[in-house]
Amino acid sequence: MPKLYRMSLLALGLALAGIASGANAACSPGALPAEANRVINTGRPDTALFDAAVRYYANVQRCKNGRAPFAADPNLLGAAVAHSKYMAKANNMTHESTQRGMRTLGDRMHRFQVAMRTAGENIAQNFVYALTGRPISAKTRGRCKFTYANGQPVPAHSYASLAQEQVANWMASPKHHKNLMNKRFNRIATGLAYAPDNQTCGRIYMAQDFAGG
Repeated sequence: MPKLYRMSLLALGLALAGIASGANAACSPGALPAEANRVINTGRPDTALFDAAVRYYANVQRCKNGRAPFAADPNLLGAAVAHSKYMAKANNMTHESTQRGMRTLGDRMHRFQVAMRTAGENIAQNFVYALTGRPISAKTRGRCKFTYANGQPVPAHSYASLAQEQVANWMASPKHHKNLMNKRFNRIATGLAYAPDNQTCGRIYMAQDFAGG
């Protein structure tokens, strides 16, 4: 009996492991678009490409944490892009807007006809060049030619590199992390907009919107 009991526990453990591995296999973040490795065109940023890259990296985290992956939503993307452009023009990170009919997140959801029962928003500001995460040299080789402390040139962000870095930043922040892991949200969209800046050679403002229901 004890031997059979131990074998039953082993079988149960293997079965549970199989269920867990099956659940992980069922959650797929999709694929990162190959074009996402292009450097961001600040004159005409490809908002759809950036949105897809962010959704991929967000879904990698969702799958790791036992959440269902986010789906795309073109209406939600319209709201996110509109607020990103507003923040870039105002050069200010804010959830509020002075634009008529788009002052609050709820207003923006209504304006862009987003079907939802619940919604949330993350915002961020980053740089055109990958200036964060590593020490930057005080000496530069000219305008918009930054170098790291080891002399290596600082690259301009691609859609993928900015998306990956920003998702990591949001995941490291408890409040932003909560939105990314919220089970009630099943759709995500992330917009970006460029704001000129002489000191850093450009900033990127991002609004990440969530919807559920």
